[in-house]
Amino acid sequence: MLLGRSAECARLLALIDKARGGESGALLIRGEAGIGKTSLVSYVAEQADDLLRLGTRGVEVESDLPYVGLADLLRPVLHFLDRIPDRQGAALTGALALGPAVAQDRFAVAAGTLSLLGALAEEGPVLVTVDDAHWLDPYSLDALAFATRRLSREGVVVLFTAREELEEAASRLASVETFTLTGLDPESAHRLIAEEGTAQLTEQEAARLLAEARGNPLALIELPALLAGSGADDDSGSGAPLPIGEMLAHTFGSAVARLPAEAQDAMLLLAVLGTRPLAGTEAALRAHGLSYESLEAAEDAGLVVEERDGYAFRHPLVRSAVYHGATPVRRRRAHHAIARSLQGATAPALEQYAWHLAASGAEPDEHVASLLENAASGAPETLAYPLASRLYERAARFTPEGQRKAERLLCAARASQAAGSLNEAAAILDRALEHAEQLGTQLDIRQLRCYLDVQRGRPTRSRELLRSAVDEAEKVDPALAAVMLGGIALTELAVGDLTAARGTSAAAMELADSAHQTLLPVRLLRTLVLLLGGDAEAGRALLRELAEPLASPDPAFPYPLAGVGGLCHLAAEELDEAHGMLDRAAYTARGSSAVGLLSHLLCTLSVVEFWRGRWTPSLAHADEAVRLAEASGQLIEVSRGLAALVKTEAALNREEDCRRHAAKAMEWAGSAELPMDAARALGGLGLLELGLGRFEEAVHHLEEVRAFSQRHGRGDGLYLTWAADLADAYVHLHRTDEAREVLDVLEYEAGRGHRPVTAGAAARCRGLLEPGDPEAASRHMRRSLALLSERPVPFERGRTEFAWGEQLRRQGRRSEARRLLERALATFERLGAAGWAARVAAELHAAGGTEVRPERAPLERLTPQELQVALVVGRGLTNHEVAERLFLSVKTVEFHLSNIYRKLDGVHRRAQLVRLLAQASEASETAGVSGGAGVPDA
Repeated sequence: MLLGRSAECARLLALIDKARGGESGALLIRGEAGIGKTSLVSYVAEQADDLLRLGTRGVEVESDLPYVGLADLLRPVLHFLDRIPDRQGAALTGALALGPAVAQDRFAVAAGTLSLLGALAEEGPVLVTVDDAHWLDPYSLDALAFATRRLSREGVVVLFTAREELEEAASRLASVETFTLTGLDPESAHRLIAEEGTAQLTEQEAARLLAEARGNPLALIELPALLAGSGADDDSGSGAPLPIGEMLAHTFGSAVARLPAEAQDAMLLLAVLGTRPLAGTEAALRAHGLSYESLEAAEDAGLVVEERDGYAFRHPLVRSAVYHGATPVRRRRAHHAIARSLQGATAPALEQYAWHLAASGAEPDEHVASLLENAASGAPETLAYPLASRLYERAARFTPEGQRKAERLLCAARASQAAGSLNEAAAILDRALEHAEQLGTQLDIRQLRCYLDVQRGRPTRSRELLRSAVDEAEKVDPALAAVMLGGIALTELAVGDLTAARGTSAAAMELADSAHQTLLPVRLLRTLVLLLGGDAEAGRALLRELAEPLASPDPAFPYPLAGVGGLCHLAAEELDEAHGMLDRAAYTARGSSAVGLLSHLLCTLSVVEFWRGRWTPSLAHADEAVRLAEASGQLIEVSRGLAALVKTEAALNREEDCRRHAAKAMEWAGSAELPMDAARALGGLGLLELGLGRFEEAVHHLEEVRAFSQRHGRGDGLYLTWAADLADAYVHLHRTDEAREVLDVLEYEAGRGHRPVTAGAAARCRGLLEPGDPEAASRHMRRSLALLSERPVPFERGRTEFAWGEQLRRQGRRSEARRLLERALATFERLGAAGWAARVAAELHAAGGTEVRPERAPLERLTPQELQVALVVGRGLTNHEVAERLFLSVKTVEFHLSNIYRKLDGVHRRAQLVRLLAQASEASETAGVSGGAGVPDA
């Protein structure tokens, strides 16, 4: 056991024991330099000699080279790549420069990392150690963080260490459990000084050491040589303790300065090289007239240690002391020597060549810039996006100020966006705009920045940026101006401002027509605007015209065209068409690991499934969308997904979850300037209160949604719905005049083309407002059921049956009321609408009926993630394919499947699960389109 670390060792060893039992875990150990993080992890690794052990260490000079840390970590297990899905294996191979590169985003690499760890765990438990994570390149760290979050039942332990004062690594690992390692207790500190005995100290010097070191083990070992003979009163003039890192750097710097010049030169080259196989290190040393023998003096001084692949620094602070202690001239000379050894390299070593050349102080050089640009653009279909972005950035570094620098930075930003690195892309665009001299390039930069800001939840900035560029674009490229106006309309729709979007989309169409071009993005956004709040029949006609191009939209377009197409079908109340388009697009997005696109599609698909009465898949889609959006920084999709969760949870009467997610949705929507999603969450709360019979509370929430809609020129629709719920609440509170005002909104919306769901809800509300005319009321209710039977909307049909049955019971027509109430109760029970079912049951009892509760739907017993696994298995995919599409490990899929089989009676095989899913879908569709059996005649 490590001296003074018994509790910490026990905590880590408990994780190892759990891994032996098949349970995964992760821990981030933070602390100051020299506190013993590496020693603690090394000790635990020694005790875990029965586990497969993989390790890497962040190196400061390599922190901006993509995937260099991940390549170092996975190098010993590359022969397992053939056990993971081909696409993920190819993505890993390309990103790590271990074989032919392939186009991929960072999530494909992260998913491949997860799959590879899962494949390794099939052989036995695995321990992964990542030392000095604060210096690991962000691409590697993000991939490992992504994989760590999704580990569950594989038997993989991941241990990270990071400096306490450096926050970036901790923020990227925010989901990982963290503990801070503090100094040794006084007794252990005394024992360590006595055992090491590196220098003879007086009593006063020992006291000063204990005070200065503050229990830091490395300081207790190394500082005696510095303090010996200094005297207790030598406090460097300040009386304040020096920072541990500064003291240790001084100690190591002094030790380096005592070495022969040849050893210092060799150590500087080693510090500059970073993590590199033995052959690469030897080549760089030879190019500088040195060899491994030059490091023997450093080894004798205890500054470097010999390892299997060559020499390594004993501690990262030694590397830092060597590099930062050298004069600028010596550092530049070392970088230049390494750049010479890399001449003629191909990507990604070409990037290292450029980096070392830049660090050597080289001036702009068009030859070097062209070399890097050609490497980035020569085979765009096969080059990893992160690497392409870095190569373009390096090319810009060697490009003189001006237009060519701007063009290369714009290419870097596009590749960075494709890699899913939105913040990095935005920062690159800001630099590009400073150098752009041509108007066309400036406009391209502004347009891309707009879409980035929308994705990152900054639609106001996006709209302002594009608005300022449209007039200039119209003079030189009307088609580009039209697309820009379409982008503005998109941001206006994202915030819910339909009034503004009407004018913007119309102007975009005029520009496109004047340019004699049929622009799918422009026409699609105009279609959506018309369907949401204009001539819906014209919108439907446009949507039919766009059916063919929408079948295969351009996946490289900055915003998801298939997702907008799905919203169009939803607004047109074409639920089956919306489901088909979104489901196909989501399936394709899963196959290409397009996480950002997938989260957008799942948000809308969740809304569609809510209306179709498939609430369990609705929850699963929204839950996954939120998790993926949070991982990818897509703030707009986080709030959209949360609002979708609130709606479905409200209908299911999951009150605690509904309120929690509503609060979170409104918080996210506020920070991301997305008031419409806050309104959607409020609408969900209104539905929750309505189902519980709390009509005053329902009115409170729904009136806020009404006010939002009125401010922004919106009526009522399936994406943001409120009018039917508010009218229902008003009727129950006997506020009939206000209910009639809301009914006017519904009937106006129902008159904008053929909208059977809205028209059915309007007819139901009209019937509720005719209590004194039973014949008229029944006529409206019968019409409501007929309209609603045109679409698969079981919840809406159940509400009409409930409202009509309630009305008939109060008219004394108990027998007719019972038939309707029994059907409504069966529908609500089948859907899981507990609050609504309770209200119906009370009415049924009052009508003299007997409550018969149908058995709970089997799929409702599953968690959202279990259901998502079941849905993908239902497509006939293998466990490996399911893992690839859901960004899980195979073992986690197997774990969820075992839970699924345990929870579903009579389901023990995949074929049985597929059959159950088909039956559930068929039952939902049947419930949604059932005819008028049992409907009273009058």
